[in-house]
Amino acid sequence: MDDSEKIEALSMDGSPIEVGSVVRYLNTGTVGRVTDLTEDEEGIWVLLDSTGLFYKPEVLVITDESELKGEMKERTSVEAAESYMRSYNAENEAGYDIGQVTGGG
Repeated sequence: MDDSEKIEALSMDGSPIEVGSVVRYLNTGTVGRVTDLTEDEEGIWVLLDSTGLFYKPEVLVITDESELKGEMKERTSVEAAESYMRSYNAENEAGYDIGQVTGGG
């Protein structure tokens, strides 16, 4: 039995949070799957796969698996972001002189 099985993490409404649970961080709406539970001198922490960050369990709520799938669809791949930046840079290299549109002081 590993440490995460021994830790009892309870969500905002008192529901148990376990590795594999899908939870929502209420402050930002971030949804993720719990990959680890840990405990230190500050208390219990829940690690989410979607952000790679630890959260206090009392600021999380258990949510539906469908919300995780919805959030995954909204994410942009690295390739799509790089493609956008290349096209953005190409458009802005069209010879605009930014000094003409900014105020000098």
